[in-house]
Amino acid sequence: MTVDIRVIRAGQMYRYYLRETVVGDGRRPARTPLRVDQEQVGVPAGRWMGGGLAVLGLTAGEEVTEAQLRNLFGERGRHPYADRIEADRLAQGESAKKAFKAGALGRRVMVTGVDFVFRQQPMIYLLWGSGGRGDSAGD
Repeated sequence: MTVDIRVIRAGQMYRYYLRETVVGDGRRPARTPLRVDQEQVGVPAGRWMGGGLAVLGLTAGEEVTEAQLRNLFGERGRHPYADRIEADRLAQGESAKKAFKAGALGRRVMVTGVDFVFRQQPMIYLLWGSGGRGDSAGD
């Protein structure tokens, strides 16, 4: 067995989720809208879940959007509705700097995650594929 280890740095997390996980375990082209890709591969839309949702003003079961992932897992770790919060604060007359800070959830971090992918050695697949009756998918 081998393991691929990938450090996910600040600003990469949402790209990682959008390209690698939200449509199953495959890569997706970044140009196609997320919901379209999910429908094509038969993966349901992501939904917000957990006990901390009320603190963020989110509702359990609400669909997770690309913009929300970008805000939450982007370089600065912003509220999923940071764009709306910032616009509201600007409309109330706050400075751009204060409005931007209102959407922040915490401090900036350099590494936001580590991805471990475990794989069988390629020889295992060859042995399985050439196996006898009942030992491979072709039988």
